[in-house]
Amino acid sequence: MKYDCDIIQDLLPLYQDKICSGKSRAIVEEHISECTVCRKMVEQMGDSTVEEKLTQEKNSVIQKHQKIVNRKTTTIGMTMAGILMIPVLVCLICNLVIGHALDWFFIVLTAMLLVASFIVVPFITETGRLMWVIVTATASLILLLLTCCIYTHGRWFFVASSGSILGISVVFAPFVTMPLCREMKLERHKAALTVLWDTIWLYLLLIACGVYIHGDARYWYMAMTISTYIVVLVWIYVFIIDYGKRNGQIKAGILVALSGIWLGLANDILNFFLAPVGEADGHGLGGLDLSKGFSVNDIAVLNANLLFVIIVVSVCVGGLMIFSGMIKEKKENEMEQ
Repeated sequence: MKYDCDIIQDLLPLYQDKICSGKSRAIVEEHISECTVCRKMVEQMGDSTVEEKLTQEKNSVIQKHQKIVNRKTTTIGMTMAGILMIPVLVCLICNLVIGHALDWFFIVLTAMLLVASFIVVPFITETGRLMWVIVTATASLILLLLTCCIYTHGRWFFVASSGSILGISVVFAPFVTMPLCREMKLERHKAALTVLWDTIWLYLLLIACGVYIHGDARYWYMAMTISTYIVVLVWIYVFIIDYGKRNGQIKAGILVALSGIWLGLANDILNFFLAPVGEADGHGLGGLDLSKGFSVNDIAVLNANLLFVIIVVSVCVGGLMIFSGMIKEKKENEMEQ
C-alpha cells in the first residue's frame, strides 16, 4: 500500500460525499481494494441504518418528553381555571341569595375570562401561544366592556370597544398576522395586512365617536380629512419599505425626505381642505419670512419658518442618504459582475 491508513481515513468523508478530486478518489479506491480495515469503514459510512435508527430514537424521546410537558402544563392550566372559577361561583351564589338578577355576576365572569386569557390559555395551547393570548384577551375585554355597558345602561360600548381594539392592534397585530400569513403563504404582505387591519379600526373608531356625539357634517369632514392625511403617509411608508426595489439606505433617505415634506406641508394642505368648513388656521408656509427669524411675537411667521426649516433639513439629509445608498448599490453591482 502506497499510503498510510491515517491519510486515507482522513479522505474517507470527502470520498463518501463525492466532493474530493478525481485523483484523491482514485487513491482511496486503490487503497480500500487492498486494505480490509479501511474498506469496512467505507461500508459502515455508507450504511444509513444506524443513523436512521438514532434519528428515530431521538424523535421518540423528544415526542415523549413533549407529551409529558404538555400533560403537566394542561394540568396546571386546568387547575388555575378551577381556582378562577371560585370567585365566579361565590358571586353567583351571593347574587341569587340576595334575590338580584344576574347582572353584576356577568361582569365578574367576563373579568375572570380576561384574567384566564393571560394565565390559563398559555398552558392549554401547544402552538401559537402569544397569538391565542392576544385573541382571547381581546375577546374577553370586549365582553367585559359589553357587560359593563349593559349594566350601566350606557351607549358607549362601540366607542370603548373600537378604541380598545385599535390600541391593542397597533401594538400586537403583527404577532397575530405573522403566523396567519405564514400559514396562508402571504408573508410578503404581512405589513400591508397589519396596516389594513389598523386602518379599518381607526375609521370604525371615528364612526363610533361621530355616532356617539351625534356629529354633524363638520365633524365628519374634519375627522376624515385629518385622519386620511396621516393614514396616506403610513401607507406610503408600507409600500416603499415592503415593495420598494432599492436598498435600505435609499428607502430610508426617501422616507426621511418625504416625512419632512409631508409634515412641512401639513398645515397648507389641511387648510386647503378645511377652509370650506371654516377650520383653516392660516399657520402654513404662507407666513414664511426668514428675515424675522424665530421670534415668538408672530406665531404665524414662527410656524412657517420652522416648517420651512424642517422641509429643508429633511430633504438635505434624505438626499445625502439616497446618494450614499446609490453609491453603495453601484459598488455591489460592480462586485457581482
